[in-house]
Amino acid sequence: MKSLLIFDMSFTLKVIKDLQLEQTLESRKLDGYFSNVISVHPLSGLSESGDNYFGKPTVTWLDDSHVFIEGKIAKYRLLRLIPKINFLFAQINLMWLLFKITKKNKVDVVRIGDPYYLGLMGWIFSRILRSPLVIRVCSNYDDLYKTAGEVIYPKLFRFRCIEKIIEQFIFPRCKLVAGANQNNLEYAISNGANPKYTAVFRYGNLISPIHFVEPCNRASATHLLSKLGVYGDFIATVSRLEKMKQAEQNIFVIKHLVEAGYNVKFIFIGDGSMRLDLEEMTDEFHLSRNIFFAGNCTQEWIARVLPAARIILSPHMGRGLTEACLAGVPIVAYDNDWQREIITNGQTGELVPDGDWMRMSLRAKYLLDNQDIAIKLGRNARDSAMNMMSPETLTKIEVASYGKLLNEDKI
Repeated sequence: MKSLLIFDMSFTLKVIKDLQLEQTLESRKLDGYFSNVISVHPLSGLSESGDNYFGKPTVTWLDDSHVFIEGKIAKYRLLRLIPKINFLFAQINLMWLLFKITKKNKVDVVRIGDPYYLGLMGWIFSRILRSPLVIRVCSNYDDLYKTAGEVIYPKLFRFRCIEKIIEQFIFPRCKLVAGANQNNLEYAISNGANPKYTAVFRYGNLISPIHFVEPCNRASATHLLSKLGVYGDFIATVSRLEKMKQAEQNIFVIKHLVEAGYNVKFIFIGDGSMRLDLEEMTDEFHLSRNIFFAGNCTQEWIARVLPAARIILSPHMGRGLTEACLAGVPIVAYDNDWQREIITNGQTGELVPDGDWMRMSLRAKYLLDNQDIAIKLGRNARDSAMNMMSPETLTKIEVASYGKLLNEDKI
């Protein structure tokens, strides 16, 4: 009977339900290895408004063994004019609640989703509970900063130098550092993680099972595409519309293809703070008839639409790249972050230098003009993803890593 306390801010519970991302929660149990899971999103209130913005943390029991706790970012309406103090009260309220819950239930492992705010909160609880601290590193934050020039938590820490200090405090104090891929793990090691206590926990067991279904056995996407206004050949990407994801690079590629005479449509699958800027860029380039914004979509929608795409463009994708590979679609990707780990040039896709949208457009042309080669690359990409991202294999790897951690911690 083992218990996991996990601090993660990937998604709020509402987003998880709306987008059918329940597998991300179910995977935390590791097929029963953890019989009790406490999931915490400390800053869920950031995405809320009105009455939901203030008050006590929200506690939702997903089942008898898994509770999801969401923290507010403001405690009292009377203090709304002094938000920093109000935020402090709200987070103290959350931590007091967690202290009471964890005091009643022994916690074997404390896991965090980033080395910054979650890192500090997780480290505090690991000390209080005398439980080992584990981090799953899901990004190469150094590379993200180079690309976007923005700190990860601008409102909390303001400067990258402060975040670097926190990184180098948290990483050496983690008893296990797991990268979502090798690139992210190497970033953690370069910032103080002990290479003796590392592992790679890939995305596979977080992915909705529907993506592992053979593309030919998935329901047709024709109706979904027609509702969006897309007919005929289309290219797509699955990504948050954020500067760090280089979303604007897709528009440069499509502009070049259209000017070269290719009658293709493009779909942005995902949403984010750049959407308005991207829509304005689309209008400026007179591409409103070629580029479509689907917004955040359910896993069923994505799993049906991706196999129908001619090509997937990936300036910088995370789990979406895994979903695209599993859809058996040819991919043109930038050589950044972890993408070279699954995209091998000329075998499972086309890999081009980071930021070189002209090279990306040229390789996209090549695949549009050589459908037999494109189909082969798509099949190879799916075969590679099925092997690399096997949920069963990845669950065994995680269980073995936690087992070794807990056994060593008792010595």
